[in-house]
Amino acid sequence: MDRNLLQSFLLLMAGLVEILAFGAVVMPRSWMEASHAWLGLGEMPGGTIVIFLARRASYVYGVHGIFLLVLASDVVRYRPLVRFIGASFLVAAPVFFFIDYTSQTPFFWTVIDTFGCAIFGAALLWLDRGGSDWFKQEN
Repeated sequence: MDRNLLQSFLLLMAGLVEILAFGAVVMPRSWMEASHAWLGLGEMPGGTIVIFLARRASYVYGVHGIFLLVLASDVVRYRPLVRFIGASFLVAAPVFFFIDYTSQTPFFWTVIDTFGCAIFGAALLWLDRGGSDWFKQEN
C-alpha cells in the first residue's frame, strides 16, 4: 500500500474519532455526569467552569478532527502540516502523560493518551521518511 494512502487513512480515522467530540458540546449535563461516573472518575464536580471547559474542549477537539480530515484529503499538498501534526502528536505523548499522571486519571486513560499520541505521531512521520527537506513543498 502507498505511504500517502496510509497517511491519509490514519488522518481520516483520527479525524473521525475526534469529530465525535462535537456530541459533548450539546450533551445534557446529566449524560456527562453519568459518563464521568461510568469511567470511574466518581462524582462530576459542579460549577460553571467545569461545564464551560468540557464543552469548549469538545468543540476544539471536533474542529481539530475536521482539520485532520482536510489534511487527509491531500497529504502531498499539505505535507508540511502533516509533518507538523506528526511531530505535535509525538510531543503531546509525554505532555499528556504528565497531565494525566498529575491529575490522577485512571491508568487505562493515561496509557491510551500517551501511547495513542506517540504511535499516531510516529506512524505519520515514519510513513513520511525519506524526504531530505522536511519543509519543502512537494509537487
